[in-house]
Amino acid sequence: MTRRAARRAALLAVLLPLAGCNAVGGIVGGVSGALTGAATTNPAVGYAVGISVKAVTDATIQYVMRNIQRGEQDSIVRVAGTLAPGDVAPWKAEHSLPFGYGDAEGTVQVVRVIDTPLAQCREVAIGVGKGEDAATIIATACAQEQGWKWANAEPAVERWGALQ
Repeated sequence: MTRRAARRAALLAVLLPLAGCNAVGGIVGGVSGALTGAATTNPAVGYAVGISVKAVTDATIQYVMRNIQRGEQDSIVRVAGTLAPGDVAPWKAEHSLPFGYGDAEGTVQVVRVIDTPLAQCREVAIGVGKGEDAATIIATACAQEQGWKWANAEPAVERWGALQ
């Protein structure tokens, strides 16, 4: 490896962690495509490999993030299912990612109980974050055969803000 190539590789190694999750797929796809194109001396093969690797990397990151979100939301609804109206309790979601990445905590309070012949539900106020980043989210959870679940068809919507 030439001295110039070594400097470029070192610069890339320093800048890669700063790129953020949204750029990882593009960077990994670009590097793999360039290396494949150079190894096969066929730019079309390199392009195809780069696009494929980018797609797989992006899909994997999205899958991991969805699991993190689901874990947080399930932690909150488990706590909410045990509370009486007016009670406040802490919730915490710990993930297996290194350095506590993605771990979250806050409070949940049952605001009111909605008890009908069709369903038993609870409207809850969820406290997320601390200081300037603090947010309160109002949601509804209902008892189901598998335990308490969110009443909304898709809880990971924009109004969840910090929990996405």
